[in-house]
Amino acid sequence: MRSHPILSLTTHTQAPLPRNAQAPEINVRYKTILVHLQLGQPHAALLHLAARLGERFDARLVGVAACEPLTTLIADASANGALIQDELEQLRCEMAMAEHAFHEALGGRTAGVAWHVSSCGVSIADFVAQVARGADLILTDSATGGHGDARRQLQMSALLLRAGRPVLIAPAAAGTLLFAHALLAWDDGRECRRAVGDALPLLREAGRVSVVQVAPGDDHAAMLGQLQDVVAWLHSHGVGAQPVLLPASGSPPQLGTIALDHTCDLVVAGAYGHSRLREWALGGVTRALLTQRQVAVMFSH
Repeated sequence: MRSHPILSLTTHTQAPLPRNAQAPEINVRYKTILVHLQLGQPHAALLHLAARLGERFDARLVGVAACEPLTTLIADASANGALIQDELEQLRCEMAMAEHAFHEALGGRTAGVAWHVSSCGVSIADFVAQVARGADLILTDSATGGHGDARRQLQMSALLLRAGRPVLIAPAAAGTLLFAHALLAWDDGRECRRAVGDALPLLREAGRVSVVQVAPGDDHAAMLGQLQDVVAWLHSHGVGAQPVLLPASGSPPQLGTIALDHTCDLVVAGAYGHSRLREWALGGVTRALLTQRQVAVMFSH
């Protein structure tokens, strides 16, 4: 296991609250959770996590499945009618399997369930974002399309930009996700501030919360003051947390790797705090977190 030079500055921090301590009422609630099932993928781990969250928050669970429009396939001169029909039938079969798995795993276990499939010619990201108008949280996983094409694969970056809701992306091992140690990636930006507010219910579930910020130069005192403000705010909402400064080095730190090395199983971050062009050019934090497959990430934009 690699060790990163993390400097934990705990002077004047509030003592962490016990997990079940009495705390002020939190306004944020997950009363409806939208669960997106990617076609052609196993769903057991994701549905296990959905059941846990639904039961914990007494939330209604809304399942969705969709595919990209088939306009490209239909317009392809080499695609004959039989091939198109075979593809459509395969997609219908996969949607029916996803619906069956959703009801089999979640029916009767939470405040209520509902199911939607795409019936319009929009992208998967657009469809999920539309249905999310009636949800507090979007839950999906980091699986990629199993058929080698983009018709079944959710474009996560598009969803983050369009949904207007927090998105929790579970790793393949979501069934074992305990939220034992949450890492809040702090940069004092608008997206980050929104993310920590959206994540309050999950942060209260975490056994430990670290508020992490990269510290360029030697001005640790100023950054510690910012982190202390965040820690105090979290404490007022019943979340015990500690500030952590990560000294900047030659290359940008990879939060996914840092989370693994320090046994974090949840990262909370703002999505696309810079323009998407700058994120692409600099290899931004959002893109790096989207490409890792081992730690759960909750994004807000």
